[in-house]
Order: sequence, then structure tokens, then C-alpha cells
Amino acid sequence: MRTVRWEMTVIVMDNAPENVRGELKRWFLELKPGVFVGRVNVRIRELLWERICSTDRAAGAVMAFSAPTEQGFEMRVQGDPKRRVTDFEGIQLVTLSNQNGTGEDNGELPGFSLKLNLLDE
Repeated sequence: MRTVRWEMTVIVMDNAPENVRGELKRWFLELKPGVFVGRVNVRIRELLWERICSTDRAAGAVMAFSAPTEQGFEMRVQGDPKRRVTDFEGIQLVTLSNQNGTGEDNGELPGFSLKLNLLDE
């Protein structure tokens, strides 16, 4: 017998359109505008994330959900080009892009002197 896992999921959306908010409210509690918390299975979570990613009017979205990782969760980010999820030796970190306007990414973590490709050298 196959068991269905119901994972804790948190979704935060900036400027979420009403139709997407309504769809998310079917599955989650909306704690405050744009902040949704609930337990859904993996299939529903993935379908909702696809729906969020296909929305043009949302300024950005972040999803964190239970996962069998060192941290106990995984993250996904959509739409905010200044932030991205970076895997650093199995730990997910949110990194900010270079703020000096050059658009170059030197591979360093903000506030750290080591480079992400340290083990590859």
C-alpha cells in the first residue's frame, strides 16, 4: 500500500493576483496577504508552484517545504532577480546578487571570504 505524504509548505507572494490567491486559499491558510501556510501532498504542491511561476503579474514568490535534507526543508524562489537559492555543500542559502550595478557574480557568499567553487579548485 502506497502512503501519501502531506508536507508542511509555506508560500509567500508579492502582489499576488486575486485568482492565484483564491486558488491558494483552497489549500492553505492565508495568515496575512500573500503569506500561505498548509500541508499538501507533493503533487498538489508542484501543481500550485507551476501555477505561481506562470503568473506574470506577481512580483516574486518564495516557497519553503518539508524535505528530508540536513535543514529539514527546501526552498524555491521565483521572480526576484536579486535573490536566489544557492546550494552550498548540501545546505540551501539565499544569496543576494551583486549590488554594485555591474551584474557580475564573483561566486562569493556575501559576508564570507571563501568562494563557492573552493572545492572545485
